[in-house]
Amino acid sequence: MIQTTKTYPSEGGHMRVAFIDDDSNELKILHTYFNDLTNPSTISIDDFSSGEEFLSRFTAGLYDLVVLDIFMGDLTGVDVARKIRETDHNVRLVFCTTSNDFASESYEVDACYYLLKPYTETNVKSMLDRLNLAELERTRSLSLPDGQSVLLRDIIYADYTSHRMVFHCKKSGDIISRLSFAEVEPKLCAYPYFYSSSRGIIVNFYEVFMQKDDTFIMSNGSYLPISRRKAKDVISAYSSFCFQQLRKGGVV
Repeated sequence: MIQTTKTYPSEGGHMRVAFIDDDSNELKILHTYFNDLTNPSTISIDDFSSGEEFLSRFTAGLYDLVVLDIFMGDLTGVDVARKIRETDHNVRLVFCTTSNDFASESYEVDACYYLLKPYTETNVKSMLDRLNLAELERTRSLSLPDGQSVLLRDIIYADYTSHRMVFHCKKSGDIISRLSFAEVEPKLCAYPYFYSSSRGIIVNFYEVFMQKDDTFIMSNGSYLPISRRKAKDVISAYSSFCFQQLRKGGVV
């Protein structure tokens, strides 16, 4: 077993990964190495036994990383990757194979790594080093229907007012969208550092300067209320976030 003190991602985000392989034993082996080399609490993994099964559930932006076996049933990994690229140009693709026969096709779909079989802890670790998942977390963005893109870690908080969502950002200023709160909340709150502290407001815990009684004081000086009805859950979620940051040696 390789001894390593590095886990991925090193930031506090939640990575969404899909494994596609028609060999259940290979999937188990890959899971084992991912669990050994990553922090399981920050990565969720969905398994698919065929390209067809994956595509029936896939939507653009659903995953950060897709690991595909090349040789599968009716749809090869390359076929699946081409379908993915029709709607999602940001997700990272990794091909699993026993040879380099599909090098040109992998270039065509902008695959970022070849993971050679049989899997070993060494080559899975090399893949994770190459992908730099922590950097991916810091640069992850939310694509809005109107063509705008919001860098998640740039958001201080978001609020719904006058029938529009306003994303208050550190570097980008205010980004305004006609999306409803109901559309935005599940997308942002899928990440453990976003939480709805009260009706119409979503807070980025990374940008909380201080919690004072029933108020979050944000990094830009804004005072955001904590709903009395939701106070217990909100404060519990924020305390859990702070604890995880302290465990990693981060600054809260």
